[in-house]
Amino acid sequence: MKKIPAILEELLIWIRGRFSLTGEEKLWLLIFLIICWTGLLGRYVYLKNQQPELLTPQQMEHLLNP
Repeated sequence: MKKIPAILEELLIWIRGRFSLTGEEKLWLLIFLIICWTGLLGRYVYLKNQQPELLTPQQMEHLLNP
């Protein structure tokens, strides 16, 4: 197996250091993501179950002749 150059090893160490999180940070990030996904899922379910309403003749007239 080839050994990667020293500069790439240093780069990998630096990247891991930048993206490493403590346990508390991981917990807060998880809570934030759960809240976001709950909102997106709720919006999807709401829009999926929404029934279209028919336009009245006045609304159609207004759309055709602004």
